Amino acid sequence: MIRMTDPFYFLVIADTHTASIEQLPGRITQLAKEVDCVVHCGDFTEMRVVQELRGLAKQFIGVYGNTDSPGVKDSLPYEAFFEIQGKKIAITHPFFGGPPWGLEDELSGKYPDADVILFGHTHDALVVQKNGTLLLNPGQGYPIFIQPATVGILKVTGGSVEGRISSVDNAVLF
Repeated sequence: MIRMTDPFYFLVIADTHTASIEQLPGRITQLAKEVDCVVHCGDFTEMRVVQELRGLAKQFIGVYGNTDSPGVKDSLPYEAFFEIQGKKIAITHPFFGGPPWGLEDELSGKYPDADVILFGHTHDALVVQKNGTLLLNPGQGYPIFIQPATVGILKVTGGSVEGRISSVDNAVLF
């Protein structure tokens, strides 16, 4: 059960692929302390990351991804659903699709009642409206080569939802 505030801020992360949050950009842990809830859309890799995020965040929701350890897969679901201010939110780490094939149509079809779908897997940050549903993929939680680490910020207030992607270094709440 989500404890509500208004506005309500989510930090949405995915594809961190690390053994500890200490290996992630420090801004992610700072944001995790500031928001109302941290959502991780899979591919933590190690159970320690799940435990550290649970200890750091005010509230935490996570799903497992295709590269997660058996411990992570045993402790988290493949998909999660909740409702906040009348908005239905689905979280998943689909094992299918990705570039060059988009996941948006498949996910919209799989979760037709969702107002928001939060997902990982492709490492490609995305915020798009599709058939009345907001789809948000926060990208990857670590920098690689010239691609920065990215996060999603989801704001729910007065029954409306806004989502955006930011590089970790420039991420601020609305």
